[in-house]
Amino acid sequence: MDNYTEMYLDGSDGEKTPSELNDDRENMPLSDYLGPNRNSRKNENNGEIDMLKKILSNTVEIMQSLKGLTSRIEKLEEDNKKMHCRQLTELSMTQKLIKPKKESPILKSPCNSVEEFKKLEDNLMKSPELNEKLEDEIFKHEGTDPSKFVRSMWRKILSDNVASQYSWKGTAKKKAIDIMAVTNAFRGAYNRKFLGSDKEFGRATVKWFQTAKERHSKKKK
Repeated sequence: MDNYTEMYLDGSDGEKTPSELNDDRENMPLSDYLGPNRNSRKNENNGEIDMLKKILSNTVEIMQSLKGLTSRIEKLEEDNKKMHCRQLTELSMTQKLIKPKKESPILKSPCNSVEEFKKLEDNLMKSPELNEKLEDEIFKHEGTDPSKFVRSMWRKILSDNVASQYSWKGTAKKKAIDIMAVTNAFRGAYNRKFLGSDKEFGRATVKWFQTAKERHSKKKK
């Protein structure tokens, strides 16, 4: 007997009664009751979890890489500091090796004899370079008053005893000082320092040599 015959004999058109439908729902499996939407949400959650795990894993790797880079940068900076210190040390040592020695001054002390003064004059006559050095040496001496500067420098060049045997233009007994190489070097330094004429230089020099014998006599007493 087919289903149609059964339905006819049962007096039913094939539709279930509300009571039967409720019974079917109660006996339905949980998975069928929840439907396909629940499975879809589960799959989406699983995908999101996997993605977050991957992001976390990548973040950990990046942090480890950054830590390694930081250590590398610190090491490079330390190496650079050490290298800079070595370079400064080497430069300092090199400068000490190549630093020219300080030249000995020409006017170490006043000439105390005519022979010593003549030797200085002869050396100046033979060497233009020595003339320039003497001029620079005199120029570097301190002094703001022209007359005082002239007197001070002549005292450094020769003693009163030697100066008493010279005069500005010379005499029968004294040699002329104005034409000597030492005077020319002195005059050059004076003109550079004070930008003046030779007149003041000459007046101060004349007076200093004129009183040389008197100063020497006073020192002997």
